Amino acid sequence: MNHKQTNGYLKYTGLAFQLAGVVVMAILLGQWLDKKWMLSKPYFTVTLVVVFFSAFMYKLYKELTSSE
Repeated sequence: MNHKQTNGYLKYTGLAFQLAGVVVMAILLGQWLDKKWMLSKPYFTVTLVVVFFSAFMYKLYKELTSSE
């Protein structure tokens, strides 16, 4: 395995943990906002998960398509 290929693997090793962190952060923030606004349904939670996940995917797309 060459040096460039190794760097590529290392760059994306923590991707699953980053994604999990983003989703957990969105869930916790959404639940807090739902409780603060006393909502009976998880509107903020669902919305924030979708927004954070979309932002993460956009960031990942930009990283993968950028020329090095």
